[in-house]
Order: sequence, then structure tokens, then C-alpha cells
Amino acid sequence: MNIILSAVLPAAAGVICVVDDDPSMLKALNRLLSSVGLQAKLFSEPLAFLTYVICNTVALAVLDIFMSGMSGLEVQKELQAVSPKTRVIINTANDDDSVRNAAIQAGAIAYFVKPFDDDAFLAAVHQAIAAES
Repeated sequence: MNIILSAVLPAAAGVICVVDDDPSMLKALNRLLSSVGLQAKLFSEPLAFLTYVICNTVALAVLDIFMSGMSGLEVQKELQAVSPKTRVIINTANDDDSVRNAAIQAGAIAYFVKPFDDDAFLAAVHQAIAAES
């Protein structure tokens, strides 16, 4: 399966970044992305991610909503200012219609409530990467 993905995805598709303050979620998403031949850069601190994105091309950011220090919506807003082409997928443990609407209106291509369906998540990731290239 990895051969098919590498044939479909361009080599310079950019980086996938996962931002979540829950170490177990970072590990799970990294494992899921790795299972289909994708590599992710993991961030437990939103400010560290925003610093990284200033100097690096990021194709896709997977953002948790409720994090200490800065919410996923705040990260999404800052990200748009420094890297407007970066696609965003939101994931959260606490579904809230107002948060969902704000994230989608701000340009998120997908919104998932934990625990989410792995296949649906990976489909959104592939859609984001394909749209970026």
C-alpha cells in the first residue's frame, strides 16, 4: 500500500503536523499516519508549532481544539496569517456546534470528534494533501 501512496502523493507534498497536548493522541495519530506511509511532525505545544511553521512548509495541520495555553481555533487563526495555504483538520474530544462552525468558517477542511473513524480521518488527510499539491 505504501508504494501506491508514494506514487499518488508528490514527494514535495509538504509536512503534516499534528498539534495536541495529549501525548497518547500524538502517539496514536503518528501511528495511524505511519501505517499508510505518511510521516508527521508532532507538537505538544501550540507555540512551538507556530514557530516551526514560520520557517517550514506545512501542507496539513491537525489541530486539537482544547489545549493548554492556546486553543486550536487560536492556532488556526495564527496559522492563516503565517501560512495561508496550510490545510487544517480539527479534532476534539468535546463536540460543540459553535466551535465546529467557527473552525469550518475559518477554513478547516474537516472536523472530527474523538474517538473518530480512522478511515474517514485518513480520507480527509489524503484530500488535504491532494488539494495542496
